[in-house]
Amino acid sequence: MPKRVRLTLANKCQLAFGAAVFFILLAALFVVWLRMEVLVERGPEHRARDLAEAWLADQIDVSVGMNPVDAMGVALPVDQSVRLKLYDRSLLESLAAADPFLGTAIGRFEARSDSDDRFAEAEDADGAVYYRYVRAIRESDLTRMQLEADAEASHLADPGAVVMPDLDTSALDDPLESVLVIELRDADAAGARMINGIYLVAAGLVAALLAIGLLWFILSRLVLAPLRLICGYAGRASEGDTAIRADMNSGDEFEQLAEMFNALLDRMKANETELLAANKTMQLKLGKVSESNESLYEANKIKGEFLANVSHELRTPLNAIVGFGEVLQETLVDRTGPVDEKRKRYITNIINASRRLLDLINDLLDLAKIEAGRMELAISPVSAKDTAEGLVNLIRPLAEKRGIKLVTKVPPNLPIAKTDAGKLQQILFNFLSNAVKFSPDSGTVTMAVVHLPSSQPDGVGHLRFSVSDTGPGISAEEQERVFDKFTQLDPTATKAHGGTGLGLTISRELADLLQGRIEIDSDAGAGATFSLVLPMEPEIKTAPLMPEVAEAKGEGI
Repeated sequence: MPKRVRLTLANKCQLAFGAAVFFILLAALFVVWLRMEVLVERGPEHRARDLAEAWLADQIDVSVGMNPVDAMGVALPVDQSVRLKLYDRSLLESLAAADPFLGTAIGRFEARSDSDDRFAEAEDADGAVYYRYVRAIRESDLTRMQLEADAEASHLADPGAVVMPDLDTSALDDPLESVLVIELRDADAAGARMINGIYLVAAGLVAALLAIGLLWFILSRLVLAPLRLICGYAGRASEGDTAIRADMNSGDEFEQLAEMFNALLDRMKANETELLAANKTMQLKLGKVSESNESLYEANKIKGEFLANVSHELRTPLNAIVGFGEVLQETLVDRTGPVDEKRKRYITNIINASRRLLDLINDLLDLAKIEAGRMELAISPVSAKDTAEGLVNLIRPLAEKRGIKLVTKVPPNLPIAKTDAGKLQQILFNFLSNAVKFSPDSGTVTMAVVHLPSSQPDGVGHLRFSVSDTGPGISAEEQERVFDKFTQLDPTATKAHGGTGLGLTISRELADLLQGRIEIDSDAGAGATFSLVLPMEPEIKTAPLMPEVAEAKGEGI
C-alpha cells in the first residue's frame, strides 16, 4: 500500500489561500473583461450613431451612391474607414430586395414608428470585419431639419431674431422618407481587445502575487509562528520533559492555549507524583499480598495433605464403629424391655451419626484429592442403562420409607459410553439422593437418559443423564450458589436428612474431569431437574491439575 502523502499546515494554508485568491481574482477580472468587451463592441455603434446625429444636425451633403463625406461636408476617399450613403423613399423597395440586412431594417422602420436605427456586424468578401448602421429619416426629421435651416438663416440675417420654436410631431403620421446607411471599418478593435486582455492578465497576476504575499506574511506572523512554537513545546512534553512551560505573550487565543497547556502540564506533574506515591504503596501491598499468598498456598497444601491423611485415618475407625454398632444392633433385635429399647435407640443414633461423619470424611477426602490434582480417572466402557437402573435400585429403600415413587426412563438401545464408571455413579447418586431428600412425601423422582447425536458426521455425540423431582425447586438467583462449598439452601432439610453441602461441589468438579457439564432446569416451587451431559468418548484420560496447583508448579497461569 503506498504511503500517504502528508501536508503540513503551512502547505495547506498556502494551497487554500492561493486557490481562494486565484478564483476570486479570476471572477472579478472576468466581470471586468466582459464589461470591456461590451464597451469595445459598442464603440463602433456609438460612433455611427454620433455620425448620424451629426448629419441630421449639420445636414451633411451626401448624394445617393456618391463617395462618403465627413462631418464637414468634405468628400472622403473610398478606402477610408467611414462611408455614408443616403437613400430616398423611391429606392427603398429595390434596396430591401438587394440587401437582406437593409430589407429587415426598412421593414421594421415602416412597421414601427418608434424604431429609428439598426446596427450589425458584417464581413466583406475578403473576410474583414466591418460594421453597418442604418438610421431612419422620417417626415419629422426633415421638418426639423428645415426649421433648423430657416432658423439659422434668420439668425444670420437678423441676430436678434427668435430661436426656432419647438416642433410638435404628435399630429404627424411621421412616415419613412429615407434611410441613412453608415459603414465603419475599425481596424483598432482587435488590437484593443488584445491590449485589454494583456492589461487584465498583468493586473490579475500582480494583484494575485501581492494578495498571496500579504496573506502569507500575515499568516506566518500571526498563525504559523505561534503554532510552530506550541508544537515545539508539545513535542518536548511528549518526550517526557514535563518541566517545560510555554512562554507566549501574543494576547490572543494562542496565549490562552499556552496557559491551558501549562495548566495541563502542572496537572500531569501532580498526577505523576500521586501515581508514583500510589505505585510505591501498591508495591509494598503487593509484597505483603505475595507473602500472604505464599503462606496461604503452604497452608492450603498442608490442609490438603492433612485432610487426605487424616480423612483416611478417620475412615478406618469409623467403619469399625459402624460395623460394631450394626453387630450390637443385631444382638438386640429379639430382646425387649425398657433397658433394651433404650440401648437399641442409642445404637441406632451411634450408627447414624457415624455414617454421617463417614460421608463427611469421604466428601472431604474427594475434595482434597480434586484440589490437590490427585484424582485419577479410570476410563472404561459403561452401559448407561445398567448404571441408571442400578442407582435407582440402590436409592429405592430410602425412597420407599417416605412413599416416594421412582420412575426410570431409559431407551433400550443406548450406545455404550467410555467414561469413569465410579465418578459417573457418584455424580448421579448425589443427584438421586438430593432429589429424594428434597421431595415431599408421596412425591415422584424420575431418572432419564437420552442420547444426543453429534452435529458432525464422524461424531458420536453425548449422553444426557437427568434426575427430576417434585420438590420446592430452586430460583434462578440461587442456582449458582448450590455449587458453593458447604452451602445448603434449605437448613430444615439439612437438619432432617443431613448433608455437608459438598455433594454438588464435588459433582461439578467430577463432571469437569469427565469433560461434561451440569445443567439445572428449575423454578421456585416447580421442582428441579439436574442434568449431566457427558461425551461418549472423552479425550482426557487422566485428571488435570487444578489451576492453583499448576501455578505453584510453574505449569499454569
